[in-house]
Amino acid sequence: MDMSDREHYKLGKEFFLRNSYDIALQHLLLFEERNKGFADVYNMLGVICHVNGKIKDAIQSFEEALRINPGYMEAATNLAVTFNDIGQYEKAKGVLENAKKSSHAGSIKEMENRLVKSKLSNMHAEIGDLYVEINDIDAAIEEYKKALKLQPAFVDIKTKLAVALREKGMIAQAIKELEDAKFINADYLPARANLGIMYYLMSRLDDAVAEWENVLKHDPGNGIARMYLNAARKEKEKS
Repeated sequence: MDMSDREHYKLGKEFFLRNSYDIALQHLLLFEERNKGFADVYNMLGVICHVNGKIKDAIQSFEEALRINPGYMEAATNLAVTFNDIGQYEKAKGVLENAKKSSHAGSIKEMENRLVKSKLSNMHAEIGDLYVEINDIDAAIEEYKKALKLQPAFVDIKTKLAVALREKGMIAQAIKELEDAKFINADYLPARANLGIMYYLMSRLDDAVAEWENVLKHDPGNGIARMYLNAARKEKEKS
């Protein structure tokens, strides 16, 4: 029986943390094939590529993680280390300077604090994911909120919170989280796809269609967006 995306994500992360990179890579690539917007996945892929000597692929993965989540300090640090390893010291310096600007950190100590906060934020999000797996949505929501208190600009975690809120029927709050995510990073497609679903649930068909069309413009193979878009168009034709 085929594994679900969630199972591939979970196993990929578990094997990554055990340093079983070859197995982790298989699961992470299968997950990434259908889920393009997870910064932590690209960061893990970058580390694996670096370890395997695929420096160009590592750089691309870290850069994608930072495109999704510009405040992802761990990915920024990993990218800078990678540039240093190949003698591109100016690029490494630029990455750290950009990270310093984005975090408003004026010192190495402040940057270290920012990195710790990022790690703690991701840990809370991971605990939230575990609560989702056992269907304790209330506990998951609390963990995602703790994560966002530490790092309010992490759009991947905002999206997870919104989906959890939707499960509890808190659609208005979910929409707010996703609209915030869209404001922070309009290119983060999972937030926009889910925002379309929220609008659809609120009978805001024109808004929903606009979000899904945007997603498909940048990711034509997004099956969820296409499925909902077709449903919304049929509904509009009936009205």
